[in-house]
Amino acid sequence: MTGLLFLVTGLILLAALRWCFGPHAGLPRFRVRYLHLRLLLRLHPGRGHATTFELWLRWGRLAAFRRSRRCRRSLRAGQRLSRPNEHSLVIGQAHYGHRLRVPVDEHVLIMAPPRTGKTGLLARIILHYPGPVVSTTTKHDVFELTSGIRSRRGPVHVFNPQRIGNVPSTFRWNPVDGCHDPGTAIRRADGFANAVSMTGTEDASFWSSKASSYLRCLFHAAALAGGDMRAVTGWALGDADQAEDILAKAGASQWALELAELRSEAQKTAQTIRMVITRALAFMADPALAHSALPASNGTGFDVEAFLRQAGTLYLIAAAEHDDSPVAPLFAAMAGEIHHVAAQLGQAQPGGRLDPPLLMALDEIVQTCPVPLPSWLADSGGKGIQLIPVAHGEAQLRTRWGKDGAQVILDTCGVKAWLPGITDTATLKMASDLCGQACFRERGRRRRERYRFWHDVLTPDMIRQLPARHALVIRGSYAPVIARLGAAWHDRVYKNARRLGSAVASLPATPQIPAPTARPLTARATRWPHLTVVPDPDETPDDGAASSTNADGYPWS
Repeated sequence: MTGLLFLVTGLILLAALRWCFGPHAGLPRFRVRYLHLRLLLRLHPGRGHATTFELWLRWGRLAAFRRSRRCRRSLRAGQRLSRPNEHSLVIGQAHYGHRLRVPVDEHVLIMAPPRTGKTGLLARIILHYPGPVVSTTTKHDVFELTSGIRSRRGPVHVFNPQRIGNVPSTFRWNPVDGCHDPGTAIRRADGFANAVSMTGTEDASFWSSKASSYLRCLFHAAALAGGDMRAVTGWALGDADQAEDILAKAGASQWALELAELRSEAQKTAQTIRMVITRALAFMADPALAHSALPASNGTGFDVEAFLRQAGTLYLIAAAEHDDSPVAPLFAAMAGEIHHVAAQLGQAQPGGRLDPPLLMALDEIVQTCPVPLPSWLADSGGKGIQLIPVAHGEAQLRTRWGKDGAQVILDTCGVKAWLPGITDTATLKMASDLCGQACFRERGRRRRERYRFWHDVLTPDMIRQLPARHALVIRGSYAPVIARLGAAWHDRVYKNARRLGSAVASLPATPQIPAPTARPLTARATRWPHLTVVPDPDETPDDGAASSTNADGYPWS
């Protein structure tokens, strides 16, 4: 009797072990409930998912080490082996607690609706990233979760013109600075013009291109005259004759003729282009936002090269209104400048990559920082720039970059993660198709009948109903993985910093912004004595200065 009891107990244990550690061959009757139970117990999700050996071979620490020499040539083999966080990032844990590591030269696309844990995941990645970081967001929570720890690695900068969460900006950025170089003027104008949403407009690329052509002329003329964004806005909203004169006297006759097209007989075309330009410069109507784009009174601004070399952290914070944030063009131009400088510095380093690499964590990218993501994703990884864009679904990508642009984004992101709660059926269907199919055994009507059929590894409803803090992750040609995502507030480093009161970096307060008044141009005024600008609010206006302002407060006639 005792032997029989031991036999039954052993068989039960074997059956339990087989259920726990072996993918079930039969098709579960309630697949969603069955998947939730296995994920709760941190077991293998089922057939079609990556095996434990695959996790070790393709996602583990040694897998990241094999690719580390290409992206971190400055580290010795021993350093790369003992410090995996210096060349890879952890995006979560799969079954049985295996960590999922992604090299710093692979882009990660995160699709998630609001309040599903993407902020905690991004913040944890930023906490441990080995190089400089640019973070865009519509809230200040990423700053509060990461700024204190990131300040130990390098300087912390904040650009928050709308003062979201009462977090002050640490600098001002003048987009006109450096635009005396035509290449810089073209780059800045492209950033402003392409950031304007042209949804529902026919020939949107044509209007954006023409607006960029005129903006580059205005940026170049303002830089030649020693002006700033007030000069650019005044010319864009009023008469650009002064800008044409400046360009012609500086020898940029072709750009002067191009700017003169705004006075052509094609008034309808000119007015449409002016509308695009006006939307790109709409933030200048708000004195607080305009103040953030003016030159600093002490002559210091944001040094992109120093930021990259010192492994600093930049937080771009803006509130989204309607479809876009009013400072989205300004953020896009700044991010474009950082991306360009990082690529140039990387080309000069051994291997042609920036080392340590730059992370651009682009949360709410469509609303706050609409950069040319399809073209960036194509070659940024080989330059030492890692991109992690976050979107609510494929439909949001199509709205900003069109159908082809959205497909390019999906094709060029090596790692894709879908968080629970997505209701876009096209996105769910695409994720389900990428997971493929697996063979399951089904019972027939008779007791001993067994049939095998091919079914989807994960159906759309299974992806939508994933447990909280979990995500479906697909990387290249590898089998799908369901990962338990990490969060910054659960990280040991953050917990220790919060206990010591150093989780949030302290920033200097910015002065109040007085009402602007007009004064003559101080730089190169002898060459163009008729040119006037609105002064820096931090500077004292000259007494008796001649001014001629329009109804909007700009001194351009």
